[in-house]
Amino acid sequence: MRGGAPKAARNLQTTLRLPRQLYERVKSHVERKQTGSVNDFIVNALAAYVRALERKAIDDAFSGMANDMRYQREALQIAEQFEASDAETIELSERDLIGA
Repeated sequence: MRGGAPKAARNLQTTLRLPRQLYERVKSHVERKQTGSVNDFIVNALAAYVRALERKAIDDAFSGMANDMRYQREALQIAEQFEASDAETIELSERDLIGA
């Protein structure tokens, strides 16, 4: 590369030890052309697992709200404050649906 340090690689290489049975199952998916390569399969599986962990962390962070009486009271107050405008919105939406 001219003019400086080489760019950092987008992908990193690592060594991975898999149980033989799991590797054979993954390999069979590759052979049936359900995925491009063992590497693609592992990358996609890890990405899906990381997304699931991140979603779970978000869900766990909000789970306390279900038992938080102060939050429940505030949420109910807000819902009551918007009750009239919510009803109006529903009515307008229904009119749009029937073309009135």
